[in-house]
Amino acid sequence: NFLARAQVRRLQSHRIRFIPLQQFQSVSLVVTQKGEFEAMRRVLNTNVDGGVKVMYALTAIKGVGRRYANIVLKKADIDFSKRAGELSHDELERIVEIIQNPLQYKIPQWFLNRQKDRTSGKYWQLVSNAVDNSLREDLDRMKKVRVHRGLRHDWNLRVRGQHTKTTGRGGRTVGVTKKNEIGEYTRVEDAEEEVCELYSVYYSSNGSSRLDLVDPSKTELTVELTELGGTKTLTLTIAQNPNINNELGQTGAVLWNSSIITSEYLARRSTHGWDFSTINAIELGSGCGLVSIAMHQLGARRVVATDQARMMKLLTRNTDCNRVVQLNRNRKPPTVLLATEYVWGRAPEDPRVFAEPVDMVVISDCVYHESVAPLLVRSLVDVCKSRSDVPVVVLVGQELRSDIVHAAFVAELLEHFDVYRVPVMPSVDTNYVLYAMWLRGSHSPEHTH
Repeated sequence: NFLARAQVRRLQSHRIRFIPLQQFQSVSLVVTQKGEFEAMRRVLNTNVDGGVKVMYALTAIKGVGRRYANIVLKKADIDFSKRAGELSHDELERIVEIIQNPLQYKIPQWFLNRQKDRTSGKYWQLVSNAVDNSLREDLDRMKKVRVHRGLRHDWNLRVRGQHTKTTGRGGRTVGVTKKNEIGEYTRVEDAEEEVCELYSVYYSSNGSSRLDLVDPSKTELTVELTELGGTKTLTLTIAQNPNINNELGQTGAVLWNSSIITSEYLARRSTHGWDFSTINAIELGSGCGLVSIAMHQLGARRVVATDQARMMKLLTRNTDCNRVVQLNRNRKPPTVLLATEYVWGRAPEDPRVFAEPVDMVVISDCVYHESVAPLLVRSLVDVCKSRSDVPVVVLVGQELRSDIVHAAFVAELLEHFDVYRVPVMPSVDTNYVLYAMWLRGSHSPEHTH
């Protein structure tokens, strides 16, 4: 204290003016009580950034723009200077109520994005998944009645008067690439470099290209997978269990976008050089079992869908409902689809898992925390080492979420596997990644097809 007072007297002798801190106005967010601020809010099935002013934070919800967010906050009597993370539970409920029922709060009809609906004649404000569902229904109706606009949608041609003598490509794809065909594989040699490359594009897109292919609130979904060229379409009915998915640590009871993208990739490869009739595949962390069912429908000789014991009832139901009925008119050996328990990091208790030599292992969106990566990779190594005559191909599809989790997962894979990144389509490459890999030293990529 004596030294501090001496320093102050020395500064005062040099006529340095001290300005009280109270004269400065801070513009940063100040949290006075624990629990008063939340960094991320869940509103209408959408993650809303709590650090952004509430009017701009609400625009993260599909179907809510700045003007609509502005009028909703005025009707809800919310202070525009508030951040989304400062809103109370009652204020959030009031905002959601006004967004979903705008006419009850005297928001004019011309302000809404769904005016005079074709079937009901009502005026609505479509938000979140309802925007995609309504668009899909409109496109299906136009295709069904064969109007000119619907035909162009069906032919994947431009609809809004754009130039047609150009590819219209943009983003990371460079060079001449045929639509829906697989380009060159990219060797992954370092986890940090891989994450830097993927997430630099991911964060620059700001999630604008993220697809909404599933509805986790429904108990049953119909999924259509089209093979390359549109020659054949697979229609699968998948049951979900949203109640289990709401429990802590449960993520596999509903479908995720990555499983659909992985299944569509396999469907395209079935007409692009892969002969599924000779493949014996295992899926780890099957969840609802979409990828396993898709491979079975594509003609795979034997598919084993695995998951933890809690998921067996749902997984067995889906495999039973989508199993191919074979009459054996051509005396071909029957294809097999079965569901069984397999706990990562342990040897499988069911002898049917390794009853026949494994050709391929498929994983779709199974890593949500870095602690899971070592157990999953250990099981991958065990499956690949179960066969020594030929290498086992591993296909991993993952949605980009946390860069930390993804870096940990890739680092674990690189310790045991030669990893290659597979380009799928430009529309999904910014948010999803697909890896093909082989156990290190067991195979060379130039011998693969």
